[in-house]
Amino acid sequence: MERTSETKPVTIVAIGAGNRTNKYLEYAIRNPDRMKLVGVAELNDIRRHAVASKFGLKPEECFADYERFFENPVPADAILIGTPENMHFEPCMKAIEAGYNVLLEKPIAQSLPECCRIAEAARRKGVIVGVCHVLRYHPYFIKIKEIVDSGQLGEIISISHLAAVGLDRTTHGFVRGMWRREEITNPMLISKCC
Repeated sequence: MERTSETKPVTIVAIGAGNRTNKYLEYAIRNPDRMKLVGVAELNDIRRHAVASKFGLKPEECFADYERFFENPVPADAILIGTPENMHFEPCMKAIEAGYNVLLEKPIAQSLPECCRIAEAARRKGVIVGVCHVLRYHPYFIKIKEIVDSGQLGEIISISHLAAVGLDRTTHGFVRGMWRREEITNPMLISKCC
């Protein structure tokens, strides 16, 4: 789509207002002509109020949880789902059923059947569900792709890349932290290797 001065910004509602969502919302701050936050649903009062204040949201555009949002939704082009990993499926399905396009933080869901249900619902409703794989847009990986595409290294057959998860992060995230139990969230292989 070619942008013109008359083009309206894409409007979004954020479900979840943690670190990852706030990172995405930096785009709206830098590009208010392209993206506008029009609502937020967040359990944590401090996070919800901080986002509301930063984006000038009215009380009726702020919700203590996504259930309340879907009971009285704010019109928007898309929903950004940045909830914890084990809480992606339900708000995503509700957003699809309400007719919203969705930008869904990875992983899609906790199981293959849930992933399939999201895909089927999106096809049925005719909405887009985009999955965030943020490193695709990191300058480091963009440069690697640029070099590979240039052909200056010849024909690339294979690339071996290691993203080290250090001892401190492993211990605090995957041994004692949120990722320690599959019932709570996804194992390291899905969390870090998708």
